[in-house]
Amino acid sequence: MNTNFSLREANLNDLSLLQPVFEKSVRQTCIRHYSKRQIDAWINKASPERWKELLESDLHFIVAEDTEKDMIAGFTSINKKGYLHSMFVAPDYQRQKVASLLLKAAESFAGRHHAEFVFTEASKTAKPFFEFMGYQTERKQTVSVNQVEMINFVMKKYLSFKTVSNEDLSSY
Repeated sequence: MNTNFSLREANLNDLSLLQPVFEKSVRQTCIRHYSKRQIDAWINKASPERWKELLESDLHFIVAEDTEKDMIAGFTSINKKGYLHSMFVAPDYQRQKVASLLLKAAESFAGRHHAEFVFTEASKTAKPFFEFMGYQTERKQTVSVNQVEMINFVMKKYLSFKTVSNEDLSSY
């Protein structure tokens, strides 16, 4: 098990690296909770143009890199208001604390921008992780992705306004 991960801000040069992490994560992990049709709709929504649009938006993307293999292990995106837009971990890196590391960095970013809480629309697959990390389910919802209905959960966690120190994120 690798524990050598570093965090950094994503940029447009990472565009071609984020898509495969997203696709593998959804295809291999979410298949337990979503149908093939739902997964295909989810993946097809994320075109290269959409990724570029997201990277140029108000979202702050954070990448976790495997420092031994020089590969992206996962990524997350959040805005200053505390909306956690995405979090995906490559299947080979799941259960290695990558998601926890990314979430703590995202929460710290939101806290530094005085967000009162972090909220997300968690998949059925991600819901137990967010619950473990202290998030509460606000509501279950049905969303339409490329005209295919899917269930996810609006979840929220109030921040204590204690942000991670610069020393804790020295590699970020």
